[in-house]
Amino acid sequence: MSEQATEPVLRKSVRVARAPEDAFRLYTEGMARWWPLATHSVEEEAAETVVFEPRLGGRIVERAQGGAEHHWGTVTEWDPPAGFAHTWHPGRDASSGQLVEVRFVADGDGTRVELVHTGWENLGDQAPRLYEAYDSGWDHILGQRFAGAAR
Repeated sequence: MSEQATEPVLRKSVRVARAPEDAFRLYTEGMARWWPLATHSVEEEAAETVVFEPRLGGRIVERAQGGAEHHWGTVTEWDPPAGFAHTWHPGRDASSGQLVEVRFVADGDGTRVELVHTGWENLGDQAPRLYEAYDSGWDHILGQRFAGAAR
């Protein structure tokens, strides 16, 4: 009998009291309002903003003081307001990129935002350490920062 290794999948969700269209727009076009740049960016304290280009092929870019730009990922799926997907490699070469998929599901008078982060095999030996960091990191980003901005 052979064993097959399964690739880890990181899943997070949060419910917000906004319509799917509003939650989608806040996550994408409003990302600079809620993303914690001082702690979750390449430049940290020197980071000025993050821009999410809302379209297929759009980039997610950190802009820092002095004009430096860091490409975090590229939009690979664009289906407003149902969801989107993008590559993810902030501060790393695009070849190490993972995939982040975000869905916005109507839930009563609000929206359930579901995030799935895959592609850990692209990180090689760093995968276990970064998986653990992102496990708690997405809790903070999605559950506290995004949900807080949605209130």
